[in-house]
Amino acid sequence: MHPHDVQDFTVSDIAARINAAKEQCRKRSVRFTPLREQIYDLVLQANKPVGAYDLITQLQHRRSSESDTSVNQNPSASKNVAPPTVYRSLEFLLEQGLIHQLTSINAYVPCCHPRAQHTAAFLICDTCLRVQECSSLPVQEIMSFAEQDVGFSVTRSVIELSGRCSDCQ
Repeated sequence: MHPHDVQDFTVSDIAARINAAKEQCRKRSVRFTPLREQIYDLVLQANKPVGAYDLITQLQHRRSSESDTSVNQNPSASKNVAPPTVYRSLEFLLEQGLIHQLTSINAYVPCCHPRAQHTAAFLICDTCLRVQECSSLPVQEIMSFAEQDVGFSVTRSVIELSGRCSDCQ
């Protein structure tokens, strides 16, 4: 098993991830709208798992900052961001495999391998909220057992282990 940190991306990492997401969406003939891009950007920038309402607050702050600095006032830039719109964008990012939802803490993190279909387990530190994504054969074997041996069709899986990371112990 090889864990990957899902946070602490550099500016160039974020730009590369966004460009790769645009290309992936283009190939799949799905729309990577400006709002979806903004939300993905915020999830990538976060140094911890981020909740939907935190994203809404950040988007509203970003839009009000843009409208304050804009010479040509854009009336849509200062509009409030509706929660259903953000949730639809998050659902899109989940469907495209760009992010993961951590159900135990109701938050989102970037996927470490966004172009590869995979099943992952997450190690979540209760102290610092560091999240590591682990893609491994045992995790995939659980999925295969459910689908092939039991005949259970898995639509989404989230395996989360909570505890304390090595830095916080």
